[in-house]
Amino acid sequence: MAQAPRVRFAPSPTGNVHIGNIRAAIYNWLFARHNGGQFLLRVEDTDLERSTPEAIGTLLEAMDWLGLDYDEDPMYQSKQKDRHIQVVDEMVAKGYASRLEGGPTILHLDGPLLDPSFVSEPREEVEVDVSKGDLFVTARGVDYITHGSDGKEYHNPISRDAMPHLRVKMADGGEKPGQALLGALSGKAEDVLGGKPVTLLFKRRYVFYEDLVLGHLEKPLDSIRDLVIVRSDGSPVFHLANVVDDVDQGVTHILRGNDHVENTYRHHFIFRAMNATPPRYGHFPMIVNAKGKPYSKRDGDAYVGDFRTKGYLPECLFNFLALCGWGREDGVEIMTRKEMAEHFTLDRVSAAPAQLNLEKLAWMNGQYLMKMPLAELAPLITAELAAEGMATESIDPEWLGKLILLEQERLKTIKDFVANTRYFFTTSVEHDPKAVDKVLRKKDGAGFAVVRGLLPLFEALTSWEAPELEKAALAYGEANEIKTGDLAQPVRVAVTGGTVSRGIWEVVELVGRDRTLARMRDALALEA
Repeated sequence: MAQAPRVRFAPSPTGNVHIGNIRAAIYNWLFARHNGGQFLLRVEDTDLERSTPEAIGTLLEAMDWLGLDYDEDPMYQSKQKDRHIQVVDEMVAKGYASRLEGGPTILHLDGPLLDPSFVSEPREEVEVDVSKGDLFVTARGVDYITHGSDGKEYHNPISRDAMPHLRVKMADGGEKPGQALLGALSGKAEDVLGGKPVTLLFKRRYVFYEDLVLGHLEKPLDSIRDLVIVRSDGSPVFHLANVVDDVDQGVTHILRGNDHVENTYRHHFIFRAMNATPPRYGHFPMIVNAKGKPYSKRDGDAYVGDFRTKGYLPECLFNFLALCGWGREDGVEIMTRKEMAEHFTLDRVSAAPAQLNLEKLAWMNGQYLMKMPLAELAPLITAELAAEGMATESIDPEWLGKLILLEQERLKTIKDFVANTRYFFTTSVEHDPKAVDKVLRKKDGAGFAVVRGLLPLFEALTSWEAPELEKAALAYGEANEIKTGDLAQPVRVAVTGGTVSRGIWEVVELVGRDRTLARMRDALALEA
């Protein structure tokens, strides 16, 4: 790549940050880092009622949490209005745009703006039906007006330059040359031609560009309308502000969601009106739900904050979203940001929609947690315990480290730790009645008998460590012809209150002598 790329993330912050938007930021960041370029942040905050300081703060916090650092100070679009109006004044002075008295300013997509770098020569002849409404000649071409069932007028203007080699078919079966229609400066076509026109025939031209993800894209020039660039109230529209800011920031590549494909056709004309070279474009497919529809809050967690609150790691969410539409050739999925940047190329971005798979995200987060060093994981666990109201200052760090190592392998999120280990942080436990019936009462109270038999053996132990606890239990089982599973599960129910835990002897060691023995006695009290 001859020039180091400059890419931008240009959100319009209105509150929570959607994962689809942040994935676009991730792809831009990876593209810039891979190619030794710059990643820029532009806050498109012109909607001052919705783009509040709180909303902008939420955006910046989400980016910081995910490690999306940018290379220059953020640009705030609301502060660029004077520059936007200056550009519009220049367009009007050059005749590219017109200010309507008391109305908007319009950019005319014709004449000198039809640059051959993105507007084709005339190609195949097409027919446009104009029989169901009224056709009018205008200074810039024609306007085909139809009416809806509610009586509302619908205007369909086509510029002269979009209708080369025009011919007009008439209702009486005859045909008129295009000049007979366009030679008039204005008026109803029926009056100009002396009869009812029913079909316009012309050789179609196309607006086109080469998309870095989707390939060659094109759209008929006659289907693209002149563009409002300043509203009647004097405020620049998104299209104008977006392009002016891209030019001023020196953006070389615009990489964004494919909901902007239609905007890109129009934006080429604005770049041309500014005498600027359009950047390269790439449009990413949408993130969709199981039905192929755009993924939204109705489908589940959809905002960065949702996943942070539920205990997902930022490294994992970054990794997971990067894989929603991109992947390495060798199929490796778990990667650091540095590794992703080393491998990221746009030719590996899929043009097909990416279906969000939350089960895969949970699995991936578990992989990250499993491999995380204790020194990094312990502070996260401690913070989560504190958030749950536990007095973390009284917890022995060495004991907590052992508990984390015991649980680490089965964690999917940080919150799972609290859910899985509550019985380690309480004096007693509430025994699940179903577990008591299933494990302790079955076979005429065989489970109660195991707890009763092990209790004095555990009381007599001088070493309260998992190997010694297991040794004592196995000796009791062998002497009484009790299988290992029939020993462990009654102890599990007695000590944890339920039927699921990590290795029971490691659990008993960490619950501690006093609490274990007390809970076993509490369990035996349920036998009556």
